[in-house]
Amino acid sequence: MSNEAFDKFLLKLFEKTAVKDQLSYFNMYEIGNEIGIFDESEINRIVKILHSDGFVANKEELDSEIRITDKGKKRLENNQI
Repeated sequence: MSNEAFDKFLLKLFEKTAVKDQLSYFNMYEIGNEIGIFDESEINRIVKILHSDGFVANKEELDSEIRITDKGKKRLENNQI
């Protein structure tokens, strides 16, 4: 999978957060499906890498619930994707 998938995933998460305008968590599988990725193992891989880079954080109670971090927002704002 290309870096484009990571970029699309992070951007979609950012867009959903902007609509809620607060610290919100979203289901990572729904985010993946919205950008056209339906393979759960691929979504897990993308989130694992974004998490290890500090761009997303998981909600502890529900591991599939994620949010964008300030570092993730900054990456988008600085056009680093």
